[in-house]
Amino acid sequence: MFRPTLLAAALALAPLTAALADEHGGRIAITGTASINAKPDIATVFAGVESVGPTAREALTANSRQMTAVYDAIAALGIEERDVGTSNFNISQNWRHGQNGSQPDGYRVSNQVTLRLRDVSRVGAALDALTSAGVNQAGNIQFEVEDADTLLDAARREAVQKARERAELYAGAAGVELGKVMSINEGGPMRAPQPVFAVAEARMASAPPPIAPGEQELQVSVTVTWELVE
Repeated sequence: MFRPTLLAAALALAPLTAALADEHGGRIAITGTASINAKPDIATVFAGVESVGPTAREALTANSRQMTAVYDAIAALGIEERDVGTSNFNISQNWRHGQNGSQPDGYRVSNQVTLRLRDVSRVGAALDALTSAGVNQAGNIQFEVEDADTLLDAARREAVQKARERAELYAGAAGVELGKVMSINEGGPMRAPQPVFAVAEARMASAPPPIAPGEQELQVSVTVTWELVE
């Protein structure tokens, strides 16, 4: 299985708040922020079928027939069962609005499924297969890094190290030394906004749509508080 690669690490220190003295004695707190860029290796695709009919049973029968074809297409793609799940199912009555008010106008059935693709290069082919099988609702394609927490460990170490270096600088300028660590608090991890792709009129496409996952920026901030020793 594709594993994410650590592409880059950039360390930035947030504006610090240093308390050189308080009622508890001399302390200094520094916040360090580290970021890592990584290639997403998992894609989540939301797709479904919406059907209408004069009665709830007819709408449900049509929807079930289409969804069976969709699940057959999913099986043909070789997606594991653990990565396929129903995310929404709804039966509702349609209403026609006119001069005489609202009147019932048949029923609508929506059945949506969520797929996790562990090979992001297959997103376009998966969408093509799904729409060919009858999917008429698709979108919100989300990308993620499966091993993000392990990658962030490198950023955590860097953040703490840089925080210590900055704390030593301020302590030295104040004529004191760093003592024991009083606390370590993590303020993340944070993920930079990830592109979300909406697929419209996918059935009309003559070839699999091109999808580019790009990179994700993973960030973590760590605040370390030291005791100050004169």
